[in-house]
Amino acid sequence: MRVDRNLLLLFAHGLRADVIGDTKAWPLRTPHLEQLAEGGLRVVAGSACPQAQGGMASLLTGLHARQYDSTANAAREQASHSFAHWLTEANYHVAGVGHVGPIRSALDESVLVENVAVVEPAHCAYWTMARGRGLTDALSDQRRRRLRSGPFDPHRLLLEPEEDVDGFIGQQAALMLERMPDDRPWALIVVFTGPGNDLPPPPLYADVVSAAAVKSPFVPVDLRTLDALGEPSYPRSMLQRLEPTAIGRLRADYLGRVSLLDYTVAQLRKALHARTDAGRTWTLATADHGHLLGEHGLIGAQSFLSPAVEVPLLLVPPTNRNHELNQVSVDGLVSTIDVAPTVAALACTDLPPCRIGRSLVPMLRGQTMPAGDQLANLSEFHDRLMLETERFKAVFNRANRACLGLYDLFNDPNEKHNLVDRPDAAKLLDPLRLRLADVLLPLRCATG
Repeated sequence: MRVDRNLLLLFAHGLRADVIGDTKAWPLRTPHLEQLAEGGLRVVAGSACPQAQGGMASLLTGLHARQYDSTANAAREQASHSFAHWLTEANYHVAGVGHVGPIRSALDESVLVENVAVVEPAHCAYWTMARGRGLTDALSDQRRRRLRSGPFDPHRLLLEPEEDVDGFIGQQAALMLERMPDDRPWALIVVFTGPGNDLPPPPLYADVVSAAAVKSPFVPVDLRTLDALGEPSYPRSMLQRLEPTAIGRLRADYLGRVSLLDYTVAQLRKALHARTDAGRTWTLATADHGHLLGEHGLIGAQSFLSPAVEVPLLLVPPTNRNHELNQVSVDGLVSTIDVAPTVAALACTDLPPCRIGRSLVPMLRGQTMPAGDQLANLSEFHDRLMLETERFKAVFNRANRACLGLYDLFNDPNEKHNLVDRPDAAKLLDPLRLRLADVLLPLRCATG
């Protein structure tokens, strides 16, 4: 079957589901993300792993963390099992821009940007640009402070938007989009380092949201329940020193980076609409995991709290097909492992074995998704595993199978009350353990 669908795939690190402006969860406008969302399917997806490397690996491969043993092997699995490889085999021209190092060997061309945790990256297009503008010393100092203090004591630089790492990625992606071939299908994979990269936004976006407007009464982290929630991304001493003003500044910086991402989406949409093949180009946008901004006194991603594991997922057909869309009502659970099967369906490629995710394309036609093996959302990192059903969330210790946390999402959406020690907890846990067994069984298949 001849396939003529082009694919623009936009992935971000640490983008929460509630930061798109029309959710009205924050005083932030994101008109370009909102416009993109209006053109197709929009769902909230659960991250398969709330950890930077493992989360992106699952997103790009459709595999759960346990299917590649551990997040230590995530980079290898992205290179050998990512959908970039499937697309190349399907005669796609596959290009990548941004944090695409793990899948670079599967790409026809790329503009590589290294992880922001690397102080002086050796092979990084962003660093080459910075060297030409005399910015490397300042950026090195900023990244050293980031490694030492995270987002709590940022080193703010006078950067233009295109001199910021994600602004640079957006600019380079727009240029790459302009030179995609027009005689064969193409896929452009863009991976941004933020907004959860713990860097302050460039000055133009620093005050998009007032820090005073987003500070709120702060509840210090309860170290007694921390094991049930996850692992802190930063030393506990830093978390215990947080106060409302600092939380407001952290949130304002994060939202400023979201606004920068919204601007890059506008650049990419403008470049796409200038192409003659825009009428056969599909766009998919999502993130590897969310980001905590003071919830339960925590900052970062390594948690199973909803802000850390819920991400937006947008699937948008070409503009000339939007009139065919019905109002979509999503019934059921969606996971980031559904992204790879969706890409395979759009490219009409066979889905490799051991993927239990489902294509989301039928949702665009208002069809109910088949239950299949996706009886619940599964998320996992280190020695913790989370099962989320339509109503309950349970967190288990993988080693001893003990339940660390049990939350009723219907009556307690902010997950403040751990029910695991209640007398009737066993009645709730028994059916959840059975469902967990049903979800884990298909994952026993080796990746091959």
